[in-house]
Amino acid sequence: MPTNPLREGFREVLRDPALLLIEIGWRWTFGAIAIFVFWLSIFAVLGNVPVDSRLFSSSSALSLWETAQSIASTAISLGRALIRVGITAGIFLALCWIVLNSLGRHATLARPALAPGANLRMCIAITVARAGIAFAAVLAWLAAGVVAGLLGAAVSRDAVPNVGVMLVILLPAFVLIVVAWATLNWYLSLAPILAVSGNGKLAEGVWEFARGSRDRLVEVSVVSGVIRGACFVIALMLSFAVAALVSNPRLVVADLSAISLLYFLCADFVYLARLCAYAKLRTNVEPAAPGRVFAEVENMIPPLTSENQF
Repeated sequence: MPTNPLREGFREVLRDPALLLIEIGWRWTFGAIAIFVFWLSIFAVLGNVPVDSRLFSSSSALSLWETAQSIASTAISLGRALIRVGITAGIFLALCWIVLNSLGRHATLARPALAPGANLRMCIAITVARAGIAFAAVLAWLAAGVVAGLLGAAVSRDAVPNVGVMLVILLPAFVLIVVAWATLNWYLSLAPILAVSGNGKLAEGVWEFARGSRDRLVEVSVVSGVIRGACFVIALMLSFAVAALVSNPRLVVADLSAISLLYFLCADFVYLARLCAYAKLRTNVEPAAPGRVFAEVENMIPPLTSENQF
């Protein structure tokens, strides 16, 4: 086993630049699509919101009640448009992410640093599972919000919901949802490098791998997380410095864009190094054989002979 798997992972990425180019290619392509869909969603939402011209032309002549009704009507229309556009954009982005992630991860798994890995069909299945977990987390959070709102309104003595009761429900629910999503997503991120073609024991293999290399996996994850966090802090400090020192708006946008791209480049580099480190650990853990648990239980039972039948 390598003394420092993460260091070996960095060396593998530097030794094979195509690995980083593939990762950047599919991730940044999805980012560009997401930005484009985000801007279209903004225009679609604003285009579906009816605006009362009296609110702008003669707002001073309107009564307080009429102004409040106009604002409430605009807010309700905005909420409905947000729901429609949000669902449509979310489904489209999920499909794009499934396709790009599956193709990109399969291409990276074909490189020597990560091979052998999952085939394309298995990559698609794992990516669909990750997208399903993300949607389930969002639905769970929405359900928690509905329950908190109903209970907050039920225990309130006036028309205003009880904020304290809502926070008591929402904060623990948020922590549980985030922890469950992060844990399942982390396990599924290990699956592509363990799902060799023809392996029907994926869940068991991931569990055995995580249990057998628990200390090294935690070490690699923590160190890579600290490095990515340090990169984020540096990028944030550079962004604040640019915003404070540069007065030209165009230069500010250009500098912030360059800083963001540089941060994403470093983050993708660290993420790939972490995957390569996991692959290094994978080669030193014996995979679980089918029926291993039953075989161990069977070995604990003494053989049935004529001497111990009765």
